[in-house]
Amino acid sequence: MAVGQPINRDFLTFSEISKGEGFMITDILHTSFTVSNMERSVAFYRDILGMEVVRDTAQAGVEFKGPLVDNLTNCPGSELRIVFLRIKEKLLELIEYKPKGKPMGDHKSSDTGSAHVCFKTENIQELYKKLSANGARLHCTPQNLGGVWVIYFRDPDGIVLEAMQGDPLA
Repeated sequence: MAVGQPINRDFLTFSEISKGEGFMITDILHTSFTVSNMERSVAFYRDILGMEVVRDTAQAGVEFKGPLVDNLTNCPGSELRIVFLRIKEKLLELIEYKPKGKPMGDHKSSDTGSAHVCFKTENIQELYKKLSANGARLHCTPQNLGGVWVIYFRDPDGIVLEAMQGDPLA
């Protein structure tokens, strides 16, 4: 199969494609969200959700701009500030673009392209109280879905997030 040629999905399954030479997807490295205000977003993910900042390009003096970034992001003339946060071995990347793109608006979880990250918690009731006390937009109180407790909430930019207590595969 030539690089850049569309895959004929009528003839190849994903397992057949993944057996191909050079297929190198082995894991998910990080999840990324574009944010409108890095300081506000870092404060939310660090101070409210307990994530650790492990890299901030602004503090490191690293600039992401120019033709390479323009090509990579397909956003000509952009400059990016990137912050990586960690909880255990999982990474969340926050990116702030200058100039900013359009705001996401008040999308629904059911909107095509909508995505979310689910955070594991050992005490969903306490997390709910902390989110509520800090003014987070909560979709509802924690819901019991047959032995698994779940809440959906929003970050400061309206990005949908989920928290879960329990094992959904148990």
